[in-house]
Amino acid sequence: MSDDDVPVSALLGAAYEAVVHGQGLAAREAVELVKDLGFERNGTAKPFRFAYQHTEATEDGPQVRTVHATVPLLSLINPPSISIDSAKISMSLHLISQDIETGPAEAPTASGETPTAAKMPKLKGRIVHQSDKNAVMTIESTLKQRDLLASSRLSQLLDAAVSDRDTVWYQVLDRAEPFRAAATALIDTVAQDGSKGKGVGVREWLQQLWELKEAVTDAVSAFRDGLPEKIPPLHQSWNARCQKLTWIDRHTEPETITQLRWTFIATARDVWQALLPSPRVAEFGPPTVEQLRDRFKTARAELAATVPSLTDLLGKLKQLESDVAQGCIAHQYKQPKAVAATLQRYNATAAEIQKMWKLQSRECRAKQDTLAAAATDVWDALARKVPDDFRTKSRRSTEEIKELLDACDSLLDKLDQQAKKFVAPSVPVNPLGWPLDYAKKVRTGKNTEDWRARRWNPDDHARELGEFLEGFNKKVTFVNTTWRSPGRESWLRPDTWNPAVPLYNEMARQFWALLIDTDHTVTNVTKVS
Repeated sequence: MSDDDVPVSALLGAAYEAVVHGQGLAAREAVELVKDLGFERNGTAKPFRFAYQHTEATEDGPQVRTVHATVPLLSLINPPSISIDSAKISMSLHLISQDIETGPAEAPTASGETPTAAKMPKLKGRIVHQSDKNAVMTIESTLKQRDLLASSRLSQLLDAAVSDRDTVWYQVLDRAEPFRAAATALIDTVAQDGSKGKGVGVREWLQQLWELKEAVTDAVSAFRDGLPEKIPPLHQSWNARCQKLTWIDRHTEPETITQLRWTFIATARDVWQALLPSPRVAEFGPPTVEQLRDRFKTARAELAATVPSLTDLLGKLKQLESDVAQGCIAHQYKQPKAVAATLQRYNATAAEIQKMWKLQSRECRAKQDTLAAAATDVWDALARKVPDDFRTKSRRSTEEIKELLDACDSLLDKLDQQAKKFVAPSVPVNPLGWPLDYAKKVRTGKNTEDWRARRWNPDDHARELGEFLEGFNKKVTFVNTTWRSPGRESWLRPDTWNPAVPLYNEMARQFWALLIDTDHTVTNVTKVS
């Protein structure tokens, strides 16, 4: 038998052994890789650190937050840890010989029968040579690699980060397109409306509208380019530029432009709300009639809350609100005569309210001013008219009146003390006693009890106060002309009189200024020559 003759079992076994040995070599290589890359010298797993960007909404707009993660290094690499799922070996053999060998006899059985010798076939063969040194052998195998759970989780995290930003981006895109269309329509209409546009500075308006459009467009581009820090300044620029456009007059703005302007503002607000959390989006131009009506309604409710006990007054205030609502409806249906009739009813109700006020607090007075301003704006929009004032003529609150009367008392006492310095103790009559008497009459007026109870309102006694001031001035004039006559100048003691006059005059001026808000003249006591 030639050296090339090998038992077939040995040939097959060697092939299978090669497959198993290959798996063992891969396992040993995996162990070496794990030892070198997977663990530190102290036995702890080597970490793999990475970071990715995650977009989230904040008060300052969409912010890109950097997220840091750490996973074991071994979870991200593929060590050669393979398992053989199947193996197929194919070889071409040339059968040389066959033989049946008899093995050793088995032990006798329990029945006493003599067993026969075991027979095993023995085959010898030779690998068919294609050339002198090359044999034909084919081994087909299927290998499997284990799944890496951590790397799968890493992919999930990164996919989520991309998905979050894409969700916001698609929302921004959906809102940016209507804004672009609205901006184009408004700018083109303003540019074509030359005859009316010149009246409101069409060239300047166009420039500012274009800058507003660019602010929104640049904000969208900043988000697209991953630069969210640029969005808040652009939003502030929008609000600041809107302030420059508030000079537009409702009476010179065509109705078509009004509608386009509000669409432009509304679509811009949608874009800013997609880019920033709850942004304050400024507007420009005059408010709509509906907004003015709502403003009046709110101001009326706030004023009513300050005078809940005055039920009759509350009913009249409610009637004012009803008149404004009816005026808005008539304006909507383009009925100017109905608007004018409604304004007349409003003015009649306002006149009735003006007579119903009693002393009020500072808060109530402030709320009256707010409602009056809202009324002026809404009737200007409806009829270009200024409505009658419903507010009380008295503009002092109860607290202010008490402070005023206390101050008057103090000044009167000081005036009395100062007047006593004007004459010598031996002089029987104080020349300033008569004007002081007129000033002191303010203490009592026509209702002493109201004064003492600190409920007296100077605004309600304007005519009476004017009479008191007139009498005071006459008495001062009498003192200036009569008590300075020859023979009486010695009574006045110029050395005492003259230094006291400036302070006396100043205190008298302050006294009457507290009581009378309108322009008035207080006659001064003059010096003695």
